[in-house]
Amino acid sequence: MAYVDLNPVRAGMADTPEASSHTSVRERLQPEFDLQQAIDNQTQGGDLLDFTSPLKPLLPFDSRQSGIPFNFEDYLALLDWTGRIIRRDKRRHIECGLPPILDRLQITSDQWRINTTQFETIHPKRFNRPIQTLDTG
Repeated sequence: MAYVDLNPVRAGMADTPEASSHTSVRERLQPEFDLQQAIDNQTQGGDLLDFTSPLKPLLPFDSRQSGIPFNFEDYLALLDWTGRIIRRDKRRHIECGLPPILDRLQITSDQWRINTTQFETIHPKRFNRPIQTLDTG
């Protein structure tokens, strides 16, 4: 996943992963894409004849193993670190002098904690499905 999120940087299309409109990390940080609306537009325009498959939004990061077994803050650190590696077979990399990704985004640790633990409350229109609980019995 980090490889894909770094493609715009490596190709010289963006200086950082969060600056590209074409990465899942950008969508996770600044949700803009409405999958249902995109499907409806494609169907109305005749590009999709029938779409009966269930929608599959981005899988959440979740250290409890119900999503991607990694927390998002650690993924951002991994992405940032990997993007700074200079590769001769790639055009670009994240400049070594740039601050870490959360600093670049001006997100404090308190803001990060609130956004990651209360995401569905903060963005209720986008994530209005019932919360699933683990069956312990």
